[in-house]
Amino acid sequence: MSKKLMPVTTNLIFRVRTQGFSGLFYNKKRWLGISLFLVLVFIGIICVNMDKNLLLVVDGQGVALVTGERQAYSALKVAQTEMTEKLGVEITGNSSEISFRENTDNKEEPLKEDELINILKEKIIWVTDSWAISVDSKPVLYLASQEEAQNALDEIVDYYLPKDSETVIESKKFLEDIEIKPIEVAQDSIKTKDEALEAMINGLDKIIQHTVVEGESLWTIARKNDMTVAELKGMNADLKGELLKLGSVLNLKKAEPLFTVVTTMTTKVEEKIPYETVYEDDSSLWKGQQKVKKAGESGARIVTYKISKSNETEIDRQTMKEEILKEPVKKVVYRGTKIMVASRDGGKGSLAWPTRGRITSSYGVRRSSGIHTGVDIGCSTGTPIFSAESGTVIRAGWYGNYGKCVDINHGQGIVTRYAHLSVIDVTVGQKVSRGDIIGKGGSTGNSTGSHLHFEVRVNGKHTNPLRYLG
Repeated sequence: MSKKLMPVTTNLIFRVRTQGFSGLFYNKKRWLGISLFLVLVFIGIICVNMDKNLLLVVDGQGVALVTGERQAYSALKVAQTEMTEKLGVEITGNSSEISFRENTDNKEEPLKEDELINILKEKIIWVTDSWAISVDSKPVLYLASQEEAQNALDEIVDYYLPKDSETVIESKKFLEDIEIKPIEVAQDSIKTKDEALEAMINGLDKIIQHTVVEGESLWTIARKNDMTVAELKGMNADLKGELLKLGSVLNLKKAEPLFTVVTTMTTKVEEKIPYETVYEDDSSLWKGQQKVKKAGESGARIVTYKISKSNETEIDRQTMKEEILKEPVKKVVYRGTKIMVASRDGGKGSLAWPTRGRITSSYGVRRSSGIHTGVDIGCSTGTPIFSAESGTVIRAGWYGNYGKCVDINHGQGIVTRYAHLSVIDVTVGQKVSRGDIIGKGGSTGNSTGSHLHFEVRVNGKHTNPLRYLG
């Protein structure tokens, strides 16, 4: 039997016999080596299998199936390089939390390399070096370079400075502690210089607006948005009064600048000096009438002011110097003192006659139109009409057939009415004295010609005015 065909057992016995136990020991070492090699191969196979079909998780969200961690981190490196080329800034890393989970869906195939890279570029929070503008040690804005950050700060200061040549800037500074520091930040947090300037002026919060629709009021809008009416008005400086126009837009959040720029300046301003009005009594004019005797003229002066501002708001103004260019000229006005007296005898009351003229229609029953509730006093259009007594105006406007009408409450239940006026010279709530002009005669409303319809009402009921006229 040849050695080549000798069975292993026979060969082993032969070696023991011929070589002794040392040969057997040598063969045992050989078998241990073979066994160790097989174990390593088995472990390798397990490791290869473990590096397959894992779910890549980014910031808690499963984003892709990969063949193993090695593939994921390789794709991540490529994605970072491509993001640097795309954005034109050095991407230094990412701030995302990356982990892996065992895949439970055996039907899904792992992503190809280029697909995985594109997903990582979209899902990863990439970070880069930036320069932060800090307010009182709190970073609020991030720019790509220190130069851009400094330029933005310089421009926001200039934004609040006047541009006229007559103003001299004495000082300008930030009220807050402002610093520029290098910092690593998420790439999408970096702003351009123009975006940073807008944020400095209006704040980082988005201005929320509301368009007024039918049926809304300041009160309903404020309540709906958990605000007070005063707060709503404060956010809309151009809002006048309480009335709202349909379609008008209201701010529901006030712009809050990030910084406060405090400036002190001196400026020269040419101003008008208002003229003074003086009055001279004139007995030829009715009480309440006025006539200009001499027109007034404004003066002129140049004033040097020292002004302090906080952003765009003026907080202090001091007069440093005043130069008079022209003195003002006083306006002189004649003021009437003549009081209406009775135009006929027989009156027993204490009311003054509202105008001079004959009675064209008396109080009482009319054949054609029933009760006439007052007296008609003939007068031409434009004739002054006077208050019959002191009181408070409770009506001043158009009133049906009366046309332009004024009612005056004199107290104790007495109200006088003046109708068919061409002009009304008083307003509701105004206090008037006996003999004051309250309007001018006319023919408005249901009227056949120029006259004054005058009524006296006592506790709401009309009565004969002649009983009260003096």
